[in-house]
Amino acid sequence: MKKTLVQFLFLLSIALVIFSCKKSDDEPGPGWTDEDKSSYQQVINVQDEIGNNLDDWFQSMDSLDAINQAYEAFISNENVSSATINSQGIAVQYANGVRGGIFLRYKDDSGEVGEKLFPEDFQEKTGNGFKSLVNQRKMILINPHYFERSYYTDQVKSIDERNLSKVGMELSTFYKNEEATVDRFTELSGYGIIHIYSHGWAWPKQENITDVYLLTGETANETTSAKYWDELKTGNIPVMKVAGPNKYLVSPKFIADHNDFSNDTVLFYGGFCYSFLGNWPDIIDGFADGAYTGYDWSVYTHKNANWCVNSLFNLSDTTADQPITLNDWFNDTEVPKSYWNERDSRTVHIHYAGDGNLKLWDDVSVRLIPLSSDGAPVSVPGEAGTAYPFRCEVSSNNSDIEYIWDIGDGSSPVSASNEVNITWSEEGNYELSVTAKNNNSGVVIGTAKLNVTIGESSEDVTEFVTSCLKAGCTFKAGIQYSPSGGIWDGLSVNSVPLDWSGLSFTGTYEETDMGIEKKYTVSGSLSSDGQKVSFYAREEVEEPYLNAKHDFSITVADYPLSLISDGGIYDPYAAYGSPYTGNIDVQQYVSNFEGYCISNGITYTVTGVEWDNVIMLCMMFVQENASKVSELPAVQDLEFRGK
Repeated sequence: MKKTLVQFLFLLSIALVIFSCKKSDDEPGPGWTDEDKSSYQQVINVQDEIGNNLDDWFQSMDSLDAINQAYEAFISNENVSSATINSQGIAVQYANGVRGGIFLRYKDDSGEVGEKLFPEDFQEKTGNGFKSLVNQRKMILINPHYFERSYYTDQVKSIDERNLSKVGMELSTFYKNEEATVDRFTELSGYGIIHIYSHGWAWPKQENITDVYLLTGETANETTSAKYWDELKTGNIPVMKVAGPNKYLVSPKFIADHNDFSNDTVLFYGGFCYSFLGNWPDIIDGFADGAYTGYDWSVYTHKNANWCVNSLFNLSDTTADQPITLNDWFNDTEVPKSYWNERDSRTVHIHYAGDGNLKLWDDVSVRLIPLSSDGAPVSVPGEAGTAYPFRCEVSSNNSDIEYIWDIGDGSSPVSASNEVNITWSEEGNYELSVTAKNNNSGVVIGTAKLNVTIGESSEDVTEFVTSCLKAGCTFKAGIQYSPSGGIWDGLSVNSVPLDWSGLSFTGTYEETDMGIEKKYTVSGSLSSDGQKVSFYAREEVEEPYLNAKHDFSITVADYPLSLISDGGIYDPYAAYGSPYTGNIDVQQYVSNFEGYCISNGITYTVTGVEWDNVIMLCMMFVQENASKVSELPAVQDLEFRGK
């Protein structure tokens, strides 16, 4: 992993409309009395009233004064037992037992300094003595805030799907945004890998964490509140006001009580802030065997995503002499399991509890190997009409194996031997896959895949790129500031409409979102064959509520084309430089990066870039009707970072 600083993600910058969803019209569940309903509604009314007032107070006074005003409003309300201001917002304990408050800051970036991470008697838990091989061959991914994290989620999902196929597993279930209801967190048993990618709330404050709650995607409603009223009253399901609506959060006890993991060997990835605190590691007590991973503080979003991807990549690496265990990955010094949080002057770690011998495969592996001398059409583009040899190698106790080949051109998969010659009749990008099955039982042993490129035409490249009507640029790296302490780690220019003049382009986009003023600017030109782009990109953002501002620009020359994609479920796009550039010397292309940021009244001026800590430099061009560039999936080898 490469060290970097990331920007604060404040709740106030998230549009209310994104969170909105319909309140259920179903009747409340049985046993929910009128008194219960009234008690629940009092909580909602208090949070709605104070939350709405807080929006107005932010407009008319300093943000800290506004938060103090909201705190005073809470503690003076007869329905409130106590309230606590913390760096994530305001935590409120209601007299009826419900926990709630206002969630103002997700803390994916950095955290307030706390004195204690673990209880003094904390010890990492050991395995339960069962078989250490994940026995359920499917994974579930739950991402309640996909609308916000799609840039990373799409990459995690795509890469995990490819890696898991190597060991005969699949990412079979994916819930995002409002789909991530409270009920979904009661349906986790039966999965070998559970990945929850969301936000965590440290209760009541970071200096004295007693509980950690996980934010769901469900807006509070009478039907769900009636169904889980006892859980609400005992603090297992808090209700927090989050950018407009009231949202449910869940505790580890809620998940443990509503899922039966007693027959499952599970790898549970807690992908949210503070996920190794507040009794979350105790969730393994209900597993037949397995492990839980999480963080000892707030975690940078990109670190969160990359640790998940890199761990599954290594655990799925069937080219290794023997299976890589979870403990092997944690001990792999090539992939650091911590980073320095400069703002808090503390180190943030990823930990695991449970069976360190946990692995995803045993004596089975499936590999797909191109046999041409130059690696065509995988390592280099191939030619249409030319036959290319491939071999599928299977390491397994099974001897009677059927090989099913799919060349990705829309034709039906065919059963053949483990060595084949394949011809593609048309130029394009294809996914070649082979599935190995037990010929007697029909059980899938595993699947291997390769990306194939047939043909390349500079005319087609320039024609495609110049037909794109939007562009975006992302640069993330360790940034040096004077004075030290600047929190921004680069720039992110999104969805800028383009004007083309031959091979040259310009574009500007301005918007005001929740009072935050943003301006994006791009300009540049393509090489005659479209294989390189030179460009200038600038991001200007001002947040009046927080008295914060930043202005960054980058100038890049002759940056190489990485991929042209039909986009799948997205719009077609061209990517110059992969979003994760671990194997590219970015410095040779960047002629200038400059700018400044203002935070808490201090101006931090860019003095340099840590070129060995570049996370990404990517310029994307997108065709008509595209969503934000930042929502496009990655196109290059994120899983190889750190290797």
